Amino acid sequence: MTKAEVANFKEFGPYKTFSNGDLETFNGRFHGRKENVQFFFQGERLRRIGVYFGESTDPKKAVATFERAYRLLQQDYGKIEVPEMKVSGGGTPPPTVIAVGAMANADLTGKTQMVPVNQPKDLFVFASAYRLYERGQKVFTVAIFFDKR
Repeated sequence: MTKAEVANFKEFGPYKTFSNGDLETFNGRFHGRKENVQFFFQGERLRRIGVYFGESTDPKKAVATFERAYRLLQQDYGKIEVPEMKVSGGGTPPPTVIAVGAMANADLTGKTQMVPVNQPKDLFVFASAYRLYERGQKVFTVAIFFDKR
């Protein structure tokens, strides 16, 4: 898709253009909820869609946001791996425990990623949790990305 084709979905607009030419809307839909959706282009072709689940300065809200993204990916694709986390003793911890560890790692290192083991044929799907500093405040954000293969 081109930028014009994406922006032609008026029901999800208005769209804002970034300084690099990419597009964003706060009226996108993901799993039935209104979300911030960003569209990244290479040349004139869509190469990535990012669904951003908001920003928070509250670490507990950030954990809940990561858990929500984890559960949505798990619902859509099955088993999820968080490469930065190693679990010993066998089994998979509950999503809440994974989210706490993932956000603690993001707080320490700046980023934690998760990826479905079963990937669609035409897309690479993954999510990232970020710890950023904006205007002197620590901010957490979580996004799911869909990259065209």
